[in-house]
Amino acid sequence: TQAKDLTRADWKAMGELGKTPVTGEVVWSSDRQEGYMVFSGLPTNAPTREQYQLWIFDPTQSDKTPIDGGVFDIPPTSDGRVIIPIDPKLHAQGPTLFAITIEKPGGVVVSDRSRLVLIAQPG
Repeated sequence: TQAKDLTRADWKAMGELGKTPVTGEVVWSSDRQEGYMVFSGLPTNAPTREQYQLWIFDPTQSDKTPIDGGVFDIPPTSDGRVIIPIDPKLHAQGPTLFAITIEKPGGVVVSDRSRLVLIAQPG
């Protein structure tokens, strides 16, 4: 069954991936505190060097410290389309923005956002 409060937003590439044809969406339910990200064309990463990390901007948190949505990898074996479950570290009531950064292995507590590569803004 579909959650009544389902939020969807399309990814927009920026920064070092600005010219990369990345598509996909983020789907989130605040009621269920679960969701997933879909990507096509997101470059593979070397997990020993860097990982992708999701940030959830939410009214309950300062913009300086968005909610950590988990780190993830895009494996070389992917056929291009990858689905990643969201793993929020805190309760997100009504996300206003989802952002993906590239960070060191294991992720960071607070990103300097120097490698912000994707955003998705729920309408």
